[in-house]
Amino acid sequence: MTLIFKVFFVSILYMYDLRLLTSLTQIQLAFVIIVPIVVVLFLALILYFPISAHYKRSHFQVRFYKRVYKVALENDYYLINQFYFKVDSNKLAKVDHIIFGEKYIYVILCKYYEGDLVGKSSDKSLIFISHKGKKCYTDNPINQSKQLASKLSSSTGLDASLLIGITLINDDCKVEVHSDSKQFYIIQRRKFPALIRAIESRPVQNINEAQLAKAVQSIAKENKRKK
Repeated sequence: MTLIFKVFFVSILYMYDLRLLTSLTQIQLAFVIIVPIVVVLFLALILYFPISAHYKRSHFQVRFYKRVYKVALENDYYLINQFYFKVDSNKLAKVDHIIFGEKYIYVILCKYYEGDLVGKSSDKSLIFISHKGKKCYTDNPINQSKQLASKLSSSTGLDASLLIGITLINDDCKVEVHSDSKQFYIIQRRKFPALIRAIESRPVQNINEAQLAKAVQSIAKENKRKK
């Protein structure tokens, strides 16, 4: 590594010394030009992965929002973002996104994991395996999703059976969480559109338009009042 940097800086000096450049052979000139480019590319490659990981971690909410918004836009669904509601006299709960589909209302939480998740949907905690292989326990987000859906139903008067809880996670998080639930899911971002299509294709009646409009107004009013 030290030798590479020495060659790099010597090459830069050569490039600034025009008299020296004119005295170089074609092979030497090519070497002087190519080495700095190779070094720069090498450094860029080394820095790319940590910078990319940091960006994904710090901007995951924005990236998830774009996917959620696209699904809502393409299907002409009503969308509410950053919904806050009071769960008791001293505590506010937050739902990242709520999509009002034709058959269900989707209560969406966004989570970012730098590793993989293993367990059962009924477990209080899931096993988290970091990219380095270290294992530990983490709260099961499905339980949080269930609690929020229940509280939201009580707070707004919505039928709990209409609420579908989805925990949206980053694509590079592998999920092996066994579940037979048809109401609560933990799924990677890239699979979100397909999940919504599958749920909306269930052989059940659409939500009555008047009921849906009332639900949207109720939640929107609740959000405005509690923020």
